[in-house]
Amino acid sequence: MKKLSLSTKVLLGVLLGVFLGLFFGEEVGWLSIPGDIFIGLLQMTVLPYIMFSLIVNIGRLSMETGKKIIKYGLIFLFLLLSLGIFYLMILPLAFPQWGSGSFYSSDFVQQSKPFDFVKLYIPANPFASLSDNIVPAVVLFSIFIGLGVMKLPNKEALLKPLDVLTDGLNQVNKMIVKITPIGVFCIAAGVVSKLSWSDLSRLQGYLLVYLLAVILITFLILPYVISIFTPYSTKTIFKITRSTLITIFATGKIIVVFPQLIENIKEILETQKNVTKKMQDEVDIIMPLAYPFPNLGTFMIFIFVPFAGWYTGEALDFTDYPIFLSSTLLSSFVAPITGLPFSLDLLKIPQETFQLFVVSTVLTDRIRVVLGAFHLITLTLLTLTASAGFLKFKKRKFIQALIVISITSFVSIFGMHKLLKKSMQNIPTNEEIINRFELISPQQDFVVLEKPKKNPNRKWRGENTLSRIKRRDKIRIGFYEKSVPFSFLNKDSLLVGYGINLAHQLASDLGVSIEFVPVKHGQLISEMKNDYFDIIMSDIFLSSRYAEEIELSKPYLNVSLALLTKKDNILFDDFDTTTKLDTFTISYFERKEIAKEFLSYFPNGGSYPLNSYDEIFEIKKRDSINLDSIQLDSVKLKTIKIDAHLTSAERAAALTVFYPGYKVVNPLPYHLSNALVFPIAKDEVWRRYINNWIDFRTQDGTFQRVYDQWILGKEFKKQKSKWSIYENIIKPKFATHKDTLEVIEK
Repeated sequence: MKKLSLSTKVLLGVLLGVFLGLFFGEEVGWLSIPGDIFIGLLQMTVLPYIMFSLIVNIGRLSMETGKKIIKYGLIFLFLLLSLGIFYLMILPLAFPQWGSGSFYSSDFVQQSKPFDFVKLYIPANPFASLSDNIVPAVVLFSIFIGLGVMKLPNKEALLKPLDVLTDGLNQVNKMIVKITPIGVFCIAAGVVSKLSWSDLSRLQGYLLVYLLAVILITFLILPYVISIFTPYSTKTIFKITRSTLITIFATGKIIVVFPQLIENIKEILETQKNVTKKMQDEVDIIMPLAYPFPNLGTFMIFIFVPFAGWYTGEALDFTDYPIFLSSTLLSSFVAPITGLPFSLDLLKIPQETFQLFVVSTVLTDRIRVVLGAFHLITLTLLTLTASAGFLKFKKRKFIQALIVISITSFVSIFGMHKLLKKSMQNIPTNEEIINRFELISPQQDFVVLEKPKKNPNRKWRGENTLSRIKRRDKIRIGFYEKSVPFSFLNKDSLLVGYGINLAHQLASDLGVSIEFVPVKHGQLISEMKNDYFDIIMSDIFLSSRYAEEIELSKPYLNVSLALLTKKDNILFDDFDTTTKLDTFTISYFERKEIAKEFLSYFPNGGSYPLNSYDEIFEIKKRDSINLDSIQLDSVKLKTIKIDAHLTSAERAAALTVFYPGYKVVNPLPYHLSNALVFPIAKDEVWRRYINNWIDFRTQDGTFQRVYDQWILGKEFKKQKSKWSIYENIIKPKFATHKDTLEVIEK
């Protein structure tokens, strides 16, 4: 019987692990522990190997050879990244038209942290860099030590022992590689057992387009680049490197098999008669030098940025691409999980989408490292060939490549566009998602009054609000009808939202039913004073006027002020642009003092009070509203143009879900915030109860769960086991069969 090759064993390990993960689901999640042990064993020799290998090989290098390697390495790195830039520009054409606003993200109020490039590249403490696995800093340290050793007259006294140590580290790595089939089996089973298909379904556009990019570049474009410039056969390259590439795919890391990858390239060189010992030694220099630089695997992962923009209705236009591509080039020097937030923030794409990227890394981390590894193979072979003087440009091969790549790319992108257009019809938009949200709290019996009216049961002498609620077995809760996401009617005409959810929780805690009473705009204070409500549970800003006139609960949520405006309106994108405007007008609801505070930063701005959100979008659709006479800043006007609406960022973000043609902006260089409170009936007992209730339900996580769903858009679901063949198919059938046998026996 023919002995199985290592690559076949590794592939079998991956397939068996995937099958086991699908079959038993979370039951085999523990296998990720031995998988992590395997990765740790592979990693333990890598950084010392890179460090000693660079010191030894640079120390023995001549200045002339070193200059050649750096020169050709940079030329071909630029060539490969140029291919990446080109595909980053054309691949977004695969995304069909799609409109979906975005939920609020807490990143709106957070300052983005700049990258610490000094720590990443400057080894102030080489031992700390080794300990923290900071590869670029370790490489730079090794280069400087190698350059220092290069000029020493007795350098072999140091280099020979280091050479032996490097060989020893390589042998250790080869010993560990022998258990790769078992290691990748555990990794695959652990990963698949935790995979959530519901989350990944929303990412199909990104995953499919990125997979297309990896397949095109790895198996078509880079092989053609190698065949155009070098004498090496791509068939031979894949044959030699396949087991390493499969291991890289399974582990999701290039670094863990770095020594093995170097050995593969040396084996590729040996397939040509003109190979020299010098060329093989240079592999140990070029590979570690190339590793810290951007590779196409990491570079192409930034296709997520135009995907995120497209998916949230913030699709990049032509003028955005210079910023996108330059930020990608800068960010690709670090891990995508660090670099992507920078690019998203720079292009003002909602940071909530980054959570989708984190979910996608379960798959993309394994795909990108395969392309990254083949990028390193290609770069090393091109640099070695040029440095040795064997580089030859094959014109006929170049023309053939140009034709084949152009046709394949066009057909692939066009086909992907059609596929996504069809498949995305089944993916819910954020508007559909928010409309299907259910109340988290226990739903109480309730009625919704059509119009506001007084409480029909007046308080008895000496009776407090809490006692009356208990006597009536009902609580009257005020709400604004169109105050998404706090209180609104969904597509099924059910009253839902953040405040409504809390209202049901309050009623449940009191053991009473609910009378929902609509609040008439501009009448909150008078209606509250005239006993229309026991409490109002919509988004009510804390204000000095309210505090003077009515009773308020303690604050239960801090919100940020922001503007809602059309997507193509760039007047409020930054502070400098807004302050230079000759004039502009913002609208607001009832909170005149908040509008005045905001406009205090913009002396040329004016404001206009509105009565409902219908007016906002009516005005914005027509751009203006014609009125006979409006008093605005002491000037009588016949026409007023509303440029933006001032509200909380939380409410503005939810409105973009229903009106994808609008965006949330903050022109100020910092964030103005305000607190939300519950206006309540005026008596001490009721105020104490509500404040204590807020404290209790905050501590037990109720407020946070409700916030996560209605504000952040993270649907609350009871924890369920992940799907598996055993739990969802075999076990139910076995149970049915067992029940049938028991019936027969009886």
